Amino acid sequence: MIRMVGAVLLAAGSCALGLSAVGHLEGRVRDLRDLVAGLEVMERELAWRLPPLPELLERAAQATGGHAAQFFRLCAQGAGHLNGRAFRQVWTQGEEASGLRLEGTDRLLLEQLGAVLGRYDGDSQRQALAGAVERLEQQRLQAQAQRQRLGRVYGTLGIAAGALLIILLV
Repeated sequence: MIRMVGAVLLAAGSCALGLSAVGHLEGRVRDLRDLVAGLEVMERELAWRLPPLPELLERAAQATGGHAAQFFRLCAQGAGHLNGRAFRQVWTQGEEASGLRLEGTDRLLLEQLGAVLGRYDGDSQRQALAGAVERLEQQRLQAQAQRQRLGRVYGTLGIAAGALLIILLV
């Protein structure tokens, strides 16, 4: 009896690992999509008027959801209370605290954008936003393809490993 319970628990654990990997891939696609949407809002706002940085970030937060909205909101709050810090630090801390599911290249693109925002004129910021939107959209498309390709593999491996453990232990 204990052996059977152990086998079922091991199978459930391996299935959960596979599904967790699929969830991470899906979350990355969603977070990148929301980030792009927020950055596009910021770009449009800068094209029509030049709002203060906290207001600009708050508008991006209102236009998005999930972890991206949390990221933009944290950055808006931090931009309103810099207290001698550079906005780049606020941007990086917001990215870390928001729980965005990003990979190295995604984070690097965001870091580069954070170095420009609030430092240069509106046109330079808009150009940086446009470039970041384009590159992050490419990253999103790659993440979506990776999710379609690897998502099935991770799910199948998790279930297969669970079934194999049950067969071996029972």
